Amino acid sequence: MSKIEHSKDLKVYQVNKVKQARFSENYKYIIDSDGQNIEFDDPRIVYVDPEPRNQYGRRLVKNLFKKYNRNIRISKETDASVLQYAKKICSGRECLASVAIAGAVLKDINEYRDENEITIYRTPIDNHGPCQNGAWPVLWETFAKRLNVKNAIFCVFPKYTNNYLGLNRDLLAWENIYFVIGQYIIEARNALHCVAVRKSIALELFEDITSEFIDNLKEGKKTLNTGLIKWAKEVARIPVKAKIEETPKVLIFGGLNLMFDHYPIEDFFLEKCIIPKVVDIVESMSLILAESTIRYGFKKGFITPKEQFNKHLLDFPDSDENDQREARRAKRNNNALQFLNSQCKIIRKLMGKSGLLFDPFIDFIDLFEEGNKFVSSNSLSETPVITGRFLHSIKEGIYDGLINLGTFNCQPAMNSQAIIRPLANKSDIPYAAIDCEGPWISTNQRRLLETIAIQAKRVRKKKNEL
Repeated sequence: MSKIEHSKDLKVYQVNKVKQARFSENYKYIIDSDGQNIEFDDPRIVYVDPEPRNQYGRRLVKNLFKKYNRNIRISKETDASVLQYAKKICSGRECLASVAIAGAVLKDINEYRDENEITIYRTPIDNHGPCQNGAWPVLWETFAKRLNVKNAIFCVFPKYTNNYLGLNRDLLAWENIYFVIGQYIIEARNALHCVAVRKSIALELFEDITSEFIDNLKEGKKTLNTGLIKWAKEVARIPVKAKIEETPKVLIFGGLNLMFDHYPIEDFFLEKCIIPKVVDIVESMSLILAESTIRYGFKKGFITPKEQFNKHLLDFPDSDENDQREARRAKRNNNALQFLNSQCKIIRKLMGKSGLLFDPFIDFIDLFEEGNKFVSSNSLSETPVITGRFLHSIKEGIYDGLINLGTFNCQPAMNSQAIIRPLANKSDIPYAAIDCEGPWISTNQRRLLETIAIQAKRVRKKKNEL
C-alpha cells in the first residue's frame, strides 16, 4: 500500500517499506522502485508542480507539456485543505512556502496520483542563501522516508547538471513564460473588473476570449504572438466606463510567498473597485537564474549587479578549469535570464493593446540595482528585489497604494519591511506591511486594508485633478 492513510489525528502511517525511485547517475533515465530502468518518454512518468499557479497559466502549461508528449499536474491555489495535509509531516515552524508545498504534495499523492505512475515532484527554487529553502533537500529526504511512497522522486529542480530531469530545455523556458502570461491575463481581468460598463457580462466575454486564445494555441491555429494580438484586439472592444490610468490601483508585492497567500488581499481590493496588481512571478524567476552570476561576479571582486552582469565578465580564457565551469554556468543562466526578460517585454507590448495592462515591465537588473542601494544584492535573498520593487513603484507613480505582503517567519520578507518602513514614511503613497500565516487576513488586517483603500482613492483623486 503506497498511499497515505487518512486519519482524524493527522498521523502518517507507513505500510510495507518501499525502495525509493531515483535518477540514474548520468540522469539519462529513471530507476524505479523495482530496479527497472525507465526512459523519460515513458507515459507513466508524471511531473508535478506542487506550488500554486493561476488558472490561465495551468491551462497553457498543461497544453505545452502535451505538445512535447509529457505529463504534468499543477497545483491550484493554496487553501485550508492543503495546509491540513501539511500537518501530517510538518512541525509548523517551517515557512508558509515549505508548508504549502508539503501539503500540496501530500494532497496530490492522496487525491490525484495513480498507483501505477512514476511521479517527479519538482521544487520551484534551488538557491542557497538566507532562506529556509536551503534546507528543503534535507527536509524532503526525511519526508520521503516517512511518506514511503513507491515510484516517487521528491524535491528536484530541473537544471543542466541533472539533464533538466529529462525535459526539453525549450519546454522549460516556455513553461515559465506561459505562467507569466497567465499573470498578465489576471492583471487585465482585474482591471476590467473595476472599469467595465457591465461587469458580469464583460467578465464572461473576457473568459470566452481568453479560452479561445488558449484553445487556438493548443490546436496550433495561432502562434503565440498572433494569438495574443487577436486576444488584445477583442478584449479592447469590451466597453469600459473609466480610463485605467484614472482608476485607483494598488500593488501587492513581496517575495515568492505571494504565490501562497495573496488571494484574500487581491479579492478585498476588487470588492472596493481598486485595481490590484500582484507583482509578477518573473521577478522571483529572475532571482533564481541570477544566483550563479552574482556569486561568480562577487568572487571576481565585483559588488553591484550592473558590474556582475557585464557580459565581458564571463569571458576568462586563461582561467582554470573550475573557474571556466563556473563561468559557463553563470553564462548559461544569464542567457536564460536575458531571454526571459526579453520575451516578457515583447508579450507585455502585444497584450498592452488591450488597454488593460498598466504596469510597465522593469528589467530585473535595474530592479536589483535599485534595491542594492539599501541592502546588498550579494546577500542572495529576496530582500533587495522587494526593496527595489518598492522604490521603482514610488518613482513610477502608477500606484496609489502599496502592500508589502510577507509571512512572519520569512527572514528576507521581514528584512524588507524593516528597510522599507523609513522610506515609506517619506513617501506620499499609502503603504502597509502585512504578515500572513496563510491565505487569509485577520480582522485588524482588514481594517488596515480599509484605511489603505480610502487613502488610495483619495490619492488617485488628487492625481486626476492635476
